[in-house]
Amino acid sequence: MLWGATAMASDDRFGNKMRPALEVLREAAEYAADTGSDIWDFAVSIRTLENFGLNESDLRWLVKKDYVRHAREVTPPGDNGRQFRSSGDLTFCKRTCFVLTQSGASMVRAMLADKPAAVDHDGVESNGKRRSDCQELPHTNGFPHWDSERRILYVDKRIVKRFKWRATNQEAVLSTFQEEGWPPRVDDPLPPHPEQDSKRRLSDTIKCLNHKQANDLIRFHGDGTGEGVTWERTDT
Repeated sequence: MLWGATAMASDDRFGNKMRPALEVLREAAEYAADTGSDIWDFAVSIRTLENFGLNESDLRWLVKKDYVRHAREVTPPGDNGRQFRSSGDLTFCKRTCFVLTQSGASMVRAMLADKPAAVDHDGVESNGKRRSDCQELPHTNGFPHWDSERRILYVDKRIVKRFKWRATNQEAVLSTFQEEGWPPRVDDPLPPHPEQDSKRRLSDTIKCLNHKQANDLIRFHGDGTGEGVTWERTDT
């Protein structure tokens, strides 16, 4: 039986430690639903979840609670899709990936319902008071601005995207654009990884940049070669 939001709020396992990783899994499930894809197309690697603070005991607990399922990725290099092979119930390897179950998705929704008062996409709190960080945003003459310290992407006092937790690949792209003065195109700034297809990784990063924008003012695109990123304003 699933725990209610009140019970979860008092359980340390659903505090700051697990919340970021569960948000990543929830977001992956939403990407799959939004694109009509199999949820395993957006399975999250064990390395990513460990980077968000989970250890193997945490993952085994999530498996035993039927909140997540896991399998080992066996996708051949250059293959267009992702392939997985079942592994032991509680054994993991460096290529293990995870997805939320329906029970897990319900649990995360209940967990998020217990979050503090919401702030809307323009930086206005639920009581109508405007946040100071939004008031302090300078005009940018129509160009985007990436504030890496506050992790806010905005255009002329309007927040486009606010990152609550680390998003290494997206932030690398935004930092490159910011450092180069927002040219029409930048080269792929993501460092090569022997176990990842660089073009697919860049494509996934661009999709993430365009997903869940607070104000839909900027659209990122691939440059057609798989080796660069472009951007455009969508409100002009």
